[in-house]
Amino acid sequence: MAINIAIFSDRKPVALGYFAALTAVLITAVYPALTRLSVTTTLTPADLLLFRLGGSGLLFVPFLVMHAHEIPKADWLAGLPLSFLHGWGMAGCVVFGLQFAPASHAAALGPGAIAAWIALVGFVAYGVHVHSRKLAGISIIVVGVGLILVASHRGLSVPTAMIGDAMFLLASALGASYLVYIQRRRLNPVVAAALVCVASAMIVVPWHYCLATSAIATAPVQEILWQLLFQGVLVGCCAFFALNYATLAIGSQTVGVLSALVPVIGALCSMLITRDSISSLEWTAIVVISLGVAIASLPVQTAIQQPRQRLFHQRARSPD
Repeated sequence: MAINIAIFSDRKPVALGYFAALTAVLITAVYPALTRLSVTTTLTPADLLLFRLGGSGLLFVPFLVMHAHEIPKADWLAGLPLSFLHGWGMAGCVVFGLQFAPASHAAALGPGAIAAWIALVGFVAYGVHVHSRKLAGISIIVVGVGLILVASHRGLSVPTAMIGDAMFLLASALGASYLVYIQRRRLNPVVAAALVCVASAMIVVPWHYCLATSAIATAPVQEILWQLLFQGVLVGCCAFFALNYATLAIGSQTVGVLSALVPVIGALCSMLITRDSISSLEWTAIVVISLGVAIASLPVQTAIQQPRQRLFHQRARSPD
């Protein structure tokens, strides 16, 4: 498939992959706080899903139209299930979960747990083994996630936190399955993002119109415009594209581990934006997760790194 995107140049794809991953991390870190602020004050979860998936889907339609004849049939057929894994299914779990639990929990149990889910999905589905150093870091992350759940069970944040926590963990599992799948299939990141966003929009838009509860009619215009920009463009497109690009360049496990940095930044955003209180046990959990990230992020030299980078070059430069 010959889709020539200027960003797929030969120059330092691994460095660009890390840059893209960190960009996605920063956008993802502030997303729970801004979303929780909106769903608890002005808009409904269905409204934010419409803005995120309807807006991003609309932006990706021209790309799919232009390159429709170049996209294999198998990729078209994969669009609908992938939209559940990393589109309307995952996003719905997060947005609706933020009605029940603090933004700091979403940042911790979503991106914080994704490295563990990736390792589990990769091992079960494809027999992928994780280096012992990364496995130690992932194990520490799991301990931190457990502490968050203990805090919720004790009611240290809000009484309904366990409901939101369960939805965040499900969202993390769905996202991990998507990341592992596109890396194994070597899907073009732009095509994957376009298929997921457009397929999600085709589901969310009619659902919002026919069945969902909406507060758009009474919400301030500036809030609607801001959420359209943030949800649809930054989260739905920019972060999504950066995540897909980074996955091809540096691998889904590395992206998952780097994404676990989100709990620290997300907790700070939660305190500053939504004014959610964070107990000492929850802060301990965040520190533990950060420690796990630091250990799991230590570089590991393996014999398959060079072939993977060469395959990235070939995928970016040559038609299938």
